[in-house]
Amino acid sequence: MVRFRGALRAACCWSRRMCFRVEEGILRFTEKHREKFVGLVHPFSALFLLGLIGFLTVYELYYVLPLITDPQGIWHKFNWLLGIYVVFNILGNWWLGFVRNTSVESLPAKRQHPAVGEAHLWHYCTTCQKLVPPRSWHCRLCNLCILKRDHHCTFTGNCIGHTNQRYFLGFLFHLTLGSGQALVYNALLTWENKAFMVSDPLLLLAQDHPQDAEFEWQYTVAAIFKLSLFLFMVPLGMFALQILMVQRNSTCYMILDRSYDVGWRRNFDLVLGKRRFWIFLSPTIKSPLPTDGTQWIQKYMV
Repeated sequence: MVRFRGALRAACCWSRRMCFRVEEGILRFTEKHREKFVGLVHPFSALFLLGLIGFLTVYELYYVLPLITDPQGIWHKFNWLLGIYVVFNILGNWWLGFVRNTSVESLPAKRQHPAVGEAHLWHYCTTCQKLVPPRSWHCRLCNLCILKRDHHCTFTGNCIGHTNQRYFLGFLFHLTLGSGQALVYNALLTWENKAFMVSDPLLLLAQDHPQDAEFEWQYTVAAIFKLSLFLFMVPLGMFALQILMVQRNSTCYMILDRSYDVGWRRNFDLVLGKRRFWIFLSPTIKSPLPTDGTQWIQKYMV
């Protein structure tokens, strides 16, 4: 038993050292090749996202929907309008999350320095070589200090922070809604074609599966259904994580920090703004934030 515990501790120490070395290697790589990495990964991620959204929109609305609903019926028209609305919100929130400047430099010049009595709350960034507000951290890809930095998102090509987190939440919410809509369509099409049982990839390797057009069609329908299930689970998980962070007034960058948790209502106000959940109706809804991102009330002050 003692030997087992010793071996387990040694394995844990080794894994921590390896993780630290990998992290150090990634950080050195991003610092050395930051411009090349950003110039390559950000456009690729954006094009991949837009291409995937475009493909699913055309495939689901122009091809799948007429197969499972009456093209002349009210239900078909309603689903068409719902699809257009969801795509508008996905792209609108994605674009506003990209163009919104959430760095410390976006503040007015006088707010980029601590006010009287606030200097002890700010901390020094060795890269920017200046004091930055609490909860602001330097991003090696943006090469800027980000107000209430949550994480760097390659799909938006921007850091998610104080001024654009509401758009990221709206993006994930409607991405989940849209992929859920596609999942329902594909599930109905798969059911109608009795294709659930042919979705196993190992069937393609079998020697005795039927070599006909019907089987190939069923397999294609089932494969797209499984793809849509995956595309639904990923944004759903990300949205659930973001909601948890907002509810706790934490961030992915400091995921265990709950010192700024001032109650779920005020926590949501700090991210979603004055109109709270109404922002999920449209990215164009204005919802002023109660703070500029430099002053934060801590839990013990409430």
